[in-house]
Formats: sequence, C-alpha cells, structure tokens
Amino acid sequence: MPMTPQSIKFCSLLLGLVVAATNARGDAPVNASAQIDAIIQLDLKKHKLQPNPPVSDIQFVRRVYLDVIGRIPTDKELGEFFADNRRDRRARLIDKLLESPGHESHMFNWLGDMLRVKDDYYRIGKTWTFHTWLKLQLRENRPWDELVYDMLTAEGRLGENGATAYLLRDASMPLDSLSNTLTTFLGANVACAQCHDHPFAEWTQRDFYEMASFFGSTAFERVDTRKPAITLRDKRFSKANLVTLLQPNMERVVFDSQRSTVFPEDYAYDDAKPGDKVIPRFITWGDEKETPLTGKRPQRLRKYFAEWMTSAENPRFAAAIANRLWKKLFGVAVKEPVTDLDVLGDATNPELLRLISQLMKDVDFDLREFQRIVLNTKTYQQQVSVTPPEGEEFRFPGPLLRRMTAEQTWDSMVLLLRGPKIDQLKTDHAPRMQRLVFPFEFTHDRKGIEKDREKIMEFAKTLLPDGGASDGKSGRSLFLGASKRKVKLRGEDSWLRASELPQPMPPTHFLRVAGQSAREITDDGSTEGGIAESLAMMNGEVTESLMTSSLVIEAARRKNNPVEQIALLYRTCLSRPPRERDTKQCIAALQSGLDLGDIAWALLNSREFMFIQ
Repeated sequence: MPMTPQSIKFCSLLLGLVVAATNARGDAPVNASAQIDAIIQLDLKKHKLQPNPPVSDIQFVRRVYLDVIGRIPTDKELGEFFADNRRDRRARLIDKLLESPGHESHMFNWLGDMLRVKDDYYRIGKTWTFHTWLKLQLRENRPWDELVYDMLTAEGRLGENGATAYLLRDASMPLDSLSNTLTTFLGANVACAQCHDHPFAEWTQRDFYEMASFFGSTAFERVDTRKPAITLRDKRFSKANLVTLLQPNMERVVFDSQRSTVFPEDYAYDDAKPGDKVIPRFITWGDEKETPLTGKRPQRLRKYFAEWMTSAENPRFAAAIANRLWKKLFGVAVKEPVTDLDVLGDATNPELLRLISQLMKDVDFDLREFQRIVLNTKTYQQQVSVTPPEGEEFRFPGPLLRRMTAEQTWDSMVLLLRGPKIDQLKTDHAPRMQRLVFPFEFTHDRKGIEKDREKIMEFAKTLLPDGGASDGKSGRSLFLGASKRKVKLRGEDSWLRASELPQPMPPTHFLRVAGQSAREITDDGSTEGGIAESLAMMNGEVTESLMTSSLVIEAARRKNNPVEQIALLYRTCLSRPPRERDTKQCIAALQSGLDLGDIAWALLNSREFMFIQ
C-alpha cells in the first residue's frame, strides 16, 4: 500500500520521537556535556578568547585519575587505557573510575573538608559512626539531597545513628550551627545576621532567628560525661572507663517540647521584642516573604526545614553543590567564593551557573552522574591555564593548573609504596562504638543516672574479654580500647589512603604539613605548598621509604636494563614515558653513582609530579 503524505508525516514524527527517546536514555550525558561546552564557548567568544587546545591522552589519564579517585594511575592502569582502541575510551575510563572504591575515598576526603569531619568532637568523644555512615552513602551513591536531609533530621544516639554527628558538631553553638548549615549547603552568607541585619545582603536578624526556630525544639545533647561518670564510678570501673562508655549513649539529638527559640536580649529592631517567641518562617530570595508556619507540630519543624532546604525548588541548594563540584574539577568555581551565592548574577558566567544548577536537578542530585557530565565536556578535556592576574576573572578555556591536595599527594605516594591494593584497604572503627550502646533505656540526667548504676555496670562487664570486673584504679578494661585506640603513625601499617587514617592527622604528619585541613573551619584545606612541605617531600619518612623499599623501586630493579628501569619510574611517577634527554640524564646519573631511588626522589620532588596538568 502506497504511503500517503499524512502517513509519511506521521512516521517522520514517530521516528523523531524514537530518536529523542533514545538520546534521552543513552546520550543524555553527552548532550548535557555539549550544552556546557556551548555556553562556555559563547562566553569565550564574547570576551574575544579562545578555548585551550585539547589535552593529550597522557595528560588526560593522569588528570582524571587524580580528579576522580584522588591518586595517580599505575603503570598497569596506563597500559590498559592505551591498549583500548575504542573511540570512547575516555568516557569508558571515566565510568570505571566513578564506580571504583577509590572514588569513595577521594569524595570522603572532599566532604571531610567541607563538613569538618573529625575523629573526636569536643566533649563528645569518637565519631567513627559518622565516618562509616558517610562512606556508606558514597558507596551506595545516595543522592545529595537525601544525604543532606538525613543529616538535618537525624535523631537518636551517636553510637547508633552516625548521621547525628553533623548536628552534634556544633551542639553547644546552635546559632553558629545554623549559620554553617546555610553557608555550606546553600552558599548563604548569613553570619552577620546573627547579631544584626546584614549590611550587604537581604538577610535580616529577624530572618536568621526565624530560620533558627526550626531547630528550637531540638535538643543537641552534647553532655560532659565526666560528671555522670563521677556519679557512677566505684571500684568496678574508673571514671575514665565510664566516660568512654557513656559518650556513645548520652550524646544524642532528640525532640524537647520544653525548648523554643526566642529573640535575643539585645534585639534592637521594632518588629519584635527581646524574649518574644520566634515563629518559624523560611527565607526567600524573591520579593515576597514566606508565611510564618503557625500551628505546625514542633516535632516536625526540623523536617520541614530539611524538605525546604533540599528541595529542587530551592534556588540555592542545587546551585551550591554544583558550584562546589565545578571548583573541585576545574580549580575555581563559577561563582567565588562558594560560600556566598547571595547574588547569582555576580558569577563569572551566570548562564553557566544556571545550567549546571539545572543539570544537578535533572540528574536528581546524583553526584556521580553530575561529575560524569562535566568530565566528558571538551572544556574539562582541554589543556590547563595558569591562574589569571588578580582581579581578572577566569573564563574556563580549560581547567586551572592546580597543585595536588595533601590527600592526593599522600595517596599517590602510598600507591607507589604499596600498589593499587590501597584502594581496597578500608578501616571501619564504628563497631567499636556500636558495641558500647546500651540495649536499654536509661536516665540521661547526670545526677539521676545513679539509679541506673547497676544495669550500666552489668552491661559494662559484658564488654570485658572474660566478662569479669575491671580494676577501677588501673582502668583495665579492654572495651575502652575500642575508643582509645592509639593509631600507629609510622611504618607500613600507616601506609593507608588518607580517608582511612585518623581525621585529621596530627599537625606533624605529612598530610597536615602538606595542607590537610584541621577540620575546624569549612573548606580549610590548602594547596599553597611551602618550605615545610618541600622538606617533607625531600627528607620525610615517606620519601625515604619510597627510595628504598617501595613496590615501584622493586619493580624497576626487576627490569632488564637501565633504559627500561628509567622508563618504568617515569611512567609510575609522572604517568608518561621519558623523553630522550630524560633517559640520557638518568643514565648519566646512574653511571655517576646514584641509584634508582635517587631518580625516584628527583621525580617526586619535581613540579610535574606535584601539579595536575
């Protein structure tokens, strides 16, 4: 039967719909990547700039390994990539790395800096359950909005629910906690509004207290367990033992009907009086104010807040995390600083910020998928640019030339020491806390707790290896070892990825010397470098071990001749083969009495090793 014009038109329309559906399923990341490139290309053209040339495969592989899993590639991994002759091998490598255990480790380091993750919070004790919870979210690729929602609504004991550690982090400073929350997750610069109307933004002090009142009926119980421990102690268990036992049980987040938020005594504006109860109301970035939430159940206020904050309709939530991830991959955000998105139009490229914010919503806050889109852009896969002069905006002709973070440097050096098995070496100390959780309810009042002494003591005895009593004077109690673990910081046992070591490391450790955050301030990690880091690279314990007893040196020594030995060292340290002049210089060095360890030392201390090109 011949086809009529109507049937031809219908078939064409149907074919178009099929193609569109196929693109939506299979090519969505590619199309989204192209959208990013198009916006950046227009912006560059507008400013009479050109995009950087495409990056070479050698540079791409090293860059994407560092940006996605936080370490350099091995010689074997390089070989596998170059043995793949498929046209989409770069996209395939991106997919592989995003699904790898190394990505979980690298993202934990990144979030650890953002969320100020520490092993110990002041007077709270160990927070290992939080570490384990956060790593599990990353492993399961939980959407960002769900992860943040869980932290904001978490309830219960720290020993049982690791997510409570986020709110317990600043439990003694609830207003600072709200300020940090709004700044971190919304890029809302509200610190000034705690005390007075913001002088440069639309935030008022009333706005701030109306937001704080969503947490007004929540008790963040950051108990000083030394006092109840003194009440409970006797010859069976010492105060120190009981402090550790009580911490996972008494540090908790709970609803308290007796609590509410009131305006401060020094409130100086005419719209309320000091001491008045604050009615919750959401801040908006438009002309109209939200209606106060009168008559709402106090138990649900924190959930209302979390739903509002993490909603796709919130104009700042998606923008904040998209802007942060862009900075992670490009070295500079679309809108700097990442903690101040009050005026989105001030971004270097407002259209780009709008697009990546929308893309974050389109992928349902899937951080892996968002990174997949950005990593597949031509812009990311172009050569780097140096930092522009002060006052000149960076318009993304390619990524910025960046120095490795402390964690990337450490993880890369540990890789050379132990090999790729470091990605699989995971630590989990949460069970040491979880086993201390009481399987019963008890009195949280530090004086009234005395009536629960016997059942607490009986439970404590079950934690001892022999089920017997401990010496109260000596504090002999192996259940205590669970929380008082002394980390060995030297030798092979400490050659673990940064995510598996104490958070953060002591100030004298290589990680801290190289710029790891002390985790007291959000985003406090540094890549500035300096004399202390240079000395650690030249004379530190890690470098000394690399020169003598590392896997990379052992592998090089097994090669047949100096040319092959030198080639292996260059591929493992710099992710590229040596140039002819490099080989000649290294052979001359070996003939003059230096050894392979000295060559490795020189490569590790080069700018080429320390920078992400």
